[in-house]
Order: sequence, then C-alpha cells, then structure tokens
Amino acid sequence: MGIGQVIGSTNLRAFKFVIKEGEEEKVKRDEFVIVEEAVSGKNVLGVVKDIIISNELLPEEFGRDLRLADIILKEGEYPVPIVKVLGIETGDGLEIPRHGVKPGSTVELAPDKLLEDILRQDERTAAYVGTLSTRASVKVRLSINDMISRHCAVLAMTGAGKSYTVGVLVEEIMKKKGSIVLFDIHGEFRCMEFKDAEVVVYDVEGKNKIKVGVPSLNTGDFINLMPDLTTTQRDLLDEVLGLADRFYEKYDLEGIHKILEIIYDIKKGEKNDAGEMFPSNILKSITKKVGISTVGALMRRIKRLERMGVFSVEGTALDRIVKPNQLTVINLCEADERVSDIIVAAICRGVFDGRKRYMRREDGTGIKTPTLIVLEEAHNFAPRAVEGDYAPSRAIIRKIAREGRKFGVGLCVVSQRPNKLDADVLSQCNTQVIMKIVNPADQEYIRQSVETVTEDIVRDLPSLARGEAIIVGSAIKMPVPVKIRQRETKISGEDVDIVGEWNKL
Repeated sequence: MGIGQVIGSTNLRAFKFVIKEGEEEKVKRDEFVIVEEAVSGKNVLGVVKDIIISNELLPEEFGRDLRLADIILKEGEYPVPIVKVLGIETGDGLEIPRHGVKPGSTVELAPDKLLEDILRQDERTAAYVGTLSTRASVKVRLSINDMISRHCAVLAMTGAGKSYTVGVLVEEIMKKKGSIVLFDIHGEFRCMEFKDAEVVVYDVEGKNKIKVGVPSLNTGDFINLMPDLTTTQRDLLDEVLGLADRFYEKYDLEGIHKILEIIYDIKKGEKNDAGEMFPSNILKSITKKVGISTVGALMRRIKRLERMGVFSVEGTALDRIVKPNQLTVINLCEADERVSDIIVAAICRGVFDGRKRYMRREDGTGIKTPTLIVLEEAHNFAPRAVEGDYAPSRAIIRKIAREGRKFGVGLCVVSQRPNKLDADVLSQCNTQVIMKIVNPADQEYIRQSVETVTEDIVRDLPSLARGEAIIVGSAIKMPVPVKIRQRETKISGEDVDIVGEWNKL
C-alpha cells in the first residue's frame, strides 16, 4: 500500500512525495523511506530531511500531480516531505541510483531489516552506541577499529550530552578489553567502574600523583610553564638544558637548579666543586652572557616549579599508564592550565614515541598495547594556531592525528567549541559524533573542516535533542541520527539542581 506517492520533478539526489490520508503520523523528519528505481526496480533508500505544507489549490501543477498519483485529500493544506536520496543497497554499501525514480511511484517506510543490514557491524569489534532516533528498534553500532585508528571527534555545545556520550564509548571499548588514556578536565570520569576491567586514576594532588619526567620536557615546555621569563633567561635556560642532556644520564628540576647554582657561584667568584664535571670553557662562555640577577631569577622560578611536586626524574612509567583492559584517567580538574598542558604534551609524546619504538623494534622496548587517547576540552590543548602563541601539546596532538594510525595510537577529541580547535586535528578525525550545536561559527567551522559533514547535516544540528547525535564517517556505513543509549556506569558531572539546593538550606 505505501505511505504516499512521488510528485513533481525528481532527480538522482532528491524527490518529494505526498502522504496518503491517514499515514501522516508515520512520516517525520529523519524517517527512512524506500521507492522503486525507475529502470532496475531496485529499492532506493532515502531519508526525509524536510516537510513543507502545501495547499492543493496552489500551485496548479501540484493539483495535477495529485490527480496523476490518484491520491484523494481533504480540502485545504497537506504536507509534502522532501527526501534526500541515500542510494541503493548493494551489500558493500550504498550506491547512488543511475536512473532515478518516476513521479507517481509508491513510497514506503524502509523496513527495519533493510536498515539493520545497511548498518550491520561485526558485534565482536563494534561499539553499540544507541538506536536510530526515528526507530528505537534499530540498533546503531560503530566499528571500533575505524573509530580508533582513523580517530574520532565528539562535538557539542555545553549540556548537550558529550561527556555522557564519551562515557558510552568508553564502556563499549572496555568491553573489548581495550586500552584508554583519558584526560579528564572536570573530574567526570574518575568514578567509572567495570567488573572485568581495571580503572586507574592519577591526580595532580594526593596519593596517586601523576609525574612528568623532566628530561622529556623541551625548552618550549619550560617557557610555557614560566611565561614571565625574559629573553635572556630563556637563552640561559636553553643552554642549561643542553648541559643537562649532555652530561647527566638522568636529571630532575633539582639537577637543573644545581647547574644554575654552579653558574651563580662562578659569577660571584666562588668555587663550586660540582662544576668540575662540566668543561670549564663551556661554563665560562655561559657566565659571560648573563648577569647574576638573571641566574638568580631563573633559579627562583625553577624552585617554584619544583614545589608543585609534579616533575621528577623519570615520571610515571608509561607501562603503568598504558595497559590492556585498563582505563587510565588523568584527573586534571585541580591542575593549573599550564601544568595541564605540559602533562598532556608529555604523556602524549611518551605514548606515541613508545608505540613507534615498539612497532619499529628499534631497541626491543616501547609500548606493546595499542591505545586510544581521549582528550576532553581538546580546544584548550590543540587550539587554532595564532601568530606568536605556543601550545606545547598542539604539536604532538597534530602528529598523532596525522601518523597515529600507523602505530596504533588513536585520538578522540571532545570539544564544546569546535571553531577554536586546530583544523588539522579536526580534519583528521574521520568519525564525527556531533550533538546539538547552535553557534553559527562552530557549525560553519565543522562544515569547512570535515568533508563528510554536508550542508543538510549542519542545518539539523540546532534542532537535536539532548542525548541525540548525528554520526558520520568511516566507523558507520551512512550518516544517521542516533539516540545515545543509557550509560551502564556511574555518571558524574550532571547539572546541579540549583533551586533544589537552595531549598535544602
């Protein structure tokens, strides 16, 4: 019987139809429909992207179409759905029809089985994330291999449910005994628990402190930590770090401070026995370039960093951070922004270099476990480049986005401000989970940066409900609106019931 018939002109990309009387409730935005292709007779799958209300008296050509379609309507207005053609199901995906559809063809709701066949993923390697927004009976799964190796992004405005969605993705990956390193900016994931997987939480305060190895930091990292350094102090720091790398097998901030003490004592004309391990000509060359006040000021700043308690000789062992069947949460909610930046940069560098070493078998060491790095508030760590600004973590995040696939390091960037996120990083995320976004600048930036995001997808973003997402990209067979499933683990970071809290006081 069908739910309607095609009217008006058609093309290979779209058509419109009129709904049969009594079938109006079945047709809604994002509903999937099928119609026969004109020559082959194969089913063409389409999705309703818009519904316009027309009056059968205006214009005349609509009246002719209705008579041709043998549809009898009540007097007055009637809805006309506009359908975007998705293609013909071939077994290997969807293929755009070659002959189009004829006016007068019967339109039917797409059967659940057809949608399930198109969206089917191997459950052993897939993540169940929810159901079609218009069909609670059709489950949506994502290919975990594609989602991780080709990277993914979760983008949404505040309160749309992006952290909740990330929690669902984490749950699914941990069911596959996966390895995740999650940088938690607001403390929303530290309470997650799994029956069959380990959860390890590192903080910047307290017992299980995350530690950053000082030798892994470069001059730029130190400059970011000490933004008030003068040019002379920066030059001195660069030379001191060079000495430490050359003459110390291992060192921490105290080791850097000792080198500065030697230079300070030379400037004062005092002897320091510790200076005998360095060539005297190098020390003399350094001391000639700087004043004693410069050395003293840099020493005080190094001591200030030392008191933070985050920096050590070797840092937290990467084989404790990256393990199979383990979610590692780096809780940065109490950390200073600059310290957070350095922690993200150092760990990402270590993970990437460790995987690269293992894959290339350079020295028989490295990280054996492929892993996914989840970066909350990613726009803070991989911001759009602005002339003169330095973001320590941006370079390594870009590198992972470009090359991580070869070495088994995946990246999931999570952001509420996509237009502040580095375009290179965003464009390398081949799976996009996009939730409600109303900011036009964010919408336009996503459209320009991600080739799989089309104009009609962008147009739908403001109307998405909380917990609803449009998923596009390599991890799914076709773009679909999805109602994210319920979380199985403990939820943190929910909105505060302000009025309720007032009433308790």
